[in-house]
Amino acid sequence: MNNLVEKALNSLNTLNKSSLHPTDEDRIKVTLKALHKNEVEINLNELESWLIENNWQKKPIKSIVTWAEAITSGGRVQIKHKQMAPTEKEVWERINA
Repeated sequence: MNNLVEKALNSLNTLNKSSLHPTDEDRIKVTLKALHKNEVEINLNELESWLIENNWQKKPIKSIVTWAEAITSGGRVQIKHKQMAPTEKEVWERINA
């Protein structure tokens, strides 16, 4: 797995792994978008394996992989609480710190 992807996922590892709050969903989506925008490859199989290995539950895993698939294929995901979500720039700067 790409080091930047792993670092980004580790930054999300503090979230509730069994059910996602809408603001957590937005944080994940923005993180995935930041990676994609900066041309970091997100391997969906590796992503799913990492989530399983890090004790995420089935429902959040399915959602995260679905969002990643949409983003990497050029699709869109909706950020519901933009005022509470970090920006892609903030996420990218944190990943690269």
